[in-house]
Amino acid sequence: MTPRPVFVDRALSVRIEAAEAAKVEAAALEVAARVPARRAAVAVIAGGRAAFVAPHIRLSRAAGLGMSGPVEARDVEALEDFYASRGTAARILVSPFAHPSLLARLGERGFRLDSLDTVLVRYLAPDAEVQGPEPAARGGVVVRRAARDEGAAWVAASLAAFATPGEPPPDRGDIFDACFHDPGSAHFFASSADGAVAGVGAVYVHERVALLFAGGTLEAHRGRGVQRALIDARLAYARDAGCDLAYSVAQAGSTSQRNLERAGLVAVYSQAELSKSFA
Repeated sequence: MTPRPVFVDRALSVRIEAAEAAKVEAAALEVAARVPARRAAVAVIAGGRAAFVAPHIRLSRAAGLGMSGPVEARDVEALEDFYASRGTAARILVSPFAHPSLLARLGERGFRLDSLDTVLVRYLAPDAEVQGPEPAARGGVVVRRAARDEGAAWVAASLAAFATPGEPPPDRGDIFDACFHDPGSAHFFASSADGAVAGVGAVYVHERVALLFAGGTLEAHRGRGVQRALIDARLAYARDAGCDLAYSVAQAGSTSQRNLERAGLVAVYSQAELSKSFA
């Protein structure tokens, strides 16, 4: 079956940005509950969520603002205060379908564009042609869902997959372990034919929308179809969980975007990240 064509409108973006906001909120709440020393927190601002889990980490950002109406100057001031009081820059994801006042207020307060990433989506149907059931195999790669007691192993593999060559992994294992236990998320291992862990991935479900995230391949296994297998398995999981929409966010023109498109996801818009430093 050919994936359903995607019409890009504000209603679609509202669903995507709501899932994005719910994801950062859920992550911050898990870290707050499991690692209180991190002082994780969440604030509701302009219909969205501002989340903090630790300084200088991607999860510490705001999402979903301006999707339900105009944004006032006091909203952006509250956003600044939330992050400045915690010793980190304010970062915010902005949809092109957000109320125009959001970008206007951010510009007035000195926010600057950091990046434009590509949002890709695929509609799911009960008979959608996605790989499943678990475990899924593609080209010798086997994908299975991680058990609840495999958090440490999943986190170790994730840190290795995203590590910068020649540098030690960042001190974020406690954060990733807390997020692993978020009941709204499911985590996956990909293994090679000899049983070695080759990659990891995760999916977060919110109101029938599935966010595919944290897809990473260990260096020795790259170029062997690991990510495609992980994408297919997570799409199958999302379909079976009752989702009718799956999406992911990738750097424009990246290998990740190409892998997602090969799995039937379609680029629909660019999501901006803006920031303001208080140093």
